[in-house]
Amino acid sequence: DKPRPAPGVRAIPKHVIDKACLFKREVPERSIDRLLKILVALGVAEKEDIARSTLHRALQEHGLSSRPPSENSTDDLDRFEAATPNALWQSDLLVGPWLPDPEKPGKVRRALLYAFLDDHSRRVLDGRFSFKGDSPALELCMRRALQKYGVPTSVYYDNGQVYRSHHMLRICALLEIKPPVHTTPKRPEGHGKIEALNRRIRSAFIAELKATSIQTLDELNEAFQAWLTYDYENEEHSETKQTPADRWKAGLDRIRWADEEKLRQAFLWAEKRTTDKTGVFSLFGVRYQVRDSKLARRRVEVRYDPEALHEVEIWHNDRFQQRARPLEVHPWRRPKPPAPPPESTDAPAPKSDWLGHLVERRRAEGYSSEPDPRAWKTEADARREQNTTALVDLLADRLDPHVVDEAEIRAWAARFGPVDLERAEETIDALLERHPADLHVRIYLDELLREEDR
Repeated sequence: DKPRPAPGVRAIPKHVIDKACLFKREVPERSIDRLLKILVALGVAEKEDIARSTLHRALQEHGLSSRPPSENSTDDLDRFEAATPNALWQSDLLVGPWLPDPEKPGKVRRALLYAFLDDHSRRVLDGRFSFKGDSPALELCMRRALQKYGVPTSVYYDNGQVYRSHHMLRICALLEIKPPVHTTPKRPEGHGKIEALNRRIRSAFIAELKATSIQTLDELNEAFQAWLTYDYENEEHSETKQTPADRWKAGLDRIRWADEEKLRQAFLWAEKRTTDKTGVFSLFGVRYQVRDSKLARRRVEVRYDPEALHEVEIWHNDRFQQRARPLEVHPWRRPKPPAPPPESTDAPAPKSDWLGHLVERRRAEGYSSEPDPRAWKTEADARREQNTTALVDLLADRLDPHVVDEAEIRAWAARFGPVDLERAEETIDALLERHPADLHVRIYLDELLREEDR
């Protein structure tokens, strides 16, 4: 008799199983699907050579198949979904990883993540780690989301103080966003989609930091953008059956964009100050001077960007007067000597730096630092215009010139288009076999609409 094969999984080469076990031990939170993705991306094996079930059994044999307890909860989850992109945005603060404190060598500091999520598409509109969880950090994230993706109709926020500030209410009012709705205290499950995103970030991004050498906020944010690009935005969502990117782009025609100057004004902070007889006032310990004697000894409103205090705006009686710069620029604190470079350690390099791989891929593919949805909108508008023009040409070719009303056709296309041009041509030709070509143009358009609904 032939000897019986040794027990164990034999379909996957031993070196692949060894790598899979190593990668799983390095980051225990890695799921089977993520391990498969990493093994293929790092060139350990070909996708068709690894069966998911076989890899699962191999990990079971090595005692590595169990997952950490899940944070998922279905209690009180709201199944509501916004009907279109930008109908509703959600936002929350996520406590992130510890990083070396750049201001205190030898110390560490928590990184915090503010993120904005589109409810309809699940697209992350902006997300950025910082060391501060204050209003300027939140508003910087919100402003970038508004610049890139347009203005939402409504926003749904956590109960944190920064989300309930008067300045947030002012921003929403100036940009014609409905007053913020906040989660019910002690019931964050109503904030379901952003909570689900936070769980995903913890398990699929923050957990992966164990296998990286990331030390700074810049490195962390670059890795986060790469992760969003390749491991989140373009992965099919289990409920929508679309990627967040594709689902958001499908509703481009409904996006309302904000004027950049209006955005800038909305995010300026404001403080009341009284100038002295020379027009000087103080803001955060820095002295400024107005250059108009009419504003001396007046109560003025100072509008400013907290991240750019090199210049402020002076308003009086709700009218812009002038800009002011500091009288004298001096550091608030004595400058610290540059920190010594960190001492090298003999710690082994990561063996499966998945985030590092995504960063290198993003750099190699020449991704700009930020996507440009307005460019997508321009392209979508151009395609829509091309479709409408083709429809006008089709009707002009088939109908009596006296009934071809281009304005009527374009108004109809703006409301109901774009159309399938090949199908439209068949529909018009079929209609003309039964009716003359000099009826009111609306009759032919209505027939196109009925055919689209069939």
